[in-house]
Amino acid sequence: MGDIGEVIRIKRTLVGLFLGLLLAESSVFSADYLSQSSPGYFEGVLRFVVSRYSTRSGKVVQREQINALATEKRLSIPSLDLADVFANNAPPGVSSALFRHDKDDFILYGDGVDAYRFRGHDKVLLGYAFRGLALAGAPVDMSAPEKLGPFQLRGFKTYLYRYHGEGDIRYDMYFSRDYNVNWGAIADSWLFGKGGLKVEELDSLLDRGELPVRIEVYRSGSRLLSINLMEAEEFSVSRASVEVPAQKILHSSSSLLKKLASEAIGLGP
Repeated sequence: MGDIGEVIRIKRTLVGLFLGLLLAESSVFSADYLSQSSPGYFEGVLRFVVSRYSTRSGKVVQREQINALATEKRLSIPSLDLADVFANNAPPGVSSALFRHDKDDFILYGDGVDAYRFRGHDKVLLGYAFRGLALAGAPVDMSAPEKLGPFQLRGFKTYLYRYHGEGDIRYDMYFSRDYNVNWGAIADSWLFGKGGLKVEELDSLLDRGELPVRIEVYRSGSRLLSINLMEAEEFSVSRASVEVPAQKILHSSSSLLKKLASEAIGLGP
């Protein structure tokens, strides 16, 4: 009788464990993920935290917050470190970017009166500049990514696109399909097409409006950079927040970009 009781006890334990696993698994698949509440394009603010790491200690050496104001027709990044973007060749004082999807251009400006307008052929030149200057020392041509997921990151349901580049560089990009952001010029072919950065499928992800929740860059297994979305807050953005300030003087970016493109292909200033 003792042996029979022990068998019954073991069976009940196994049944309990099995039911527990089923309940745990169902709770993962039935989790309430964050998603866009309004139809159409996302409108509101996207709050990102950018962290740079020491390759020796692995600790954060610099951290900053970058906010992006998004509407159906425009995207404004009021504070941006363009020294990094342009490999220290940024126009003096430029620290803000405004993408005007309705005018098929984007504007770079800072605290002064000067603002630079990029459109048409200027975008192609900027693609060459990015290729030769912005990502100096990093791979710019990558094949199709590994796809993994879904994963939950801070309440967002994400899918991982893992890219491998030369020099043992790895890019892990987590995107959410539950948001629809109009990225405008950021998703255009000048950046991910001829002359620009050849990163397969990334242009399609952005063109579909998917939202990057985490981007991490590794070299030889050491993390160099991470960009994390901390919040996607929906609200009605004021028109003034996505306009070029009235006192700005718009300049063509052609002369600036010809100089950058010449430097990028080694022709000198």
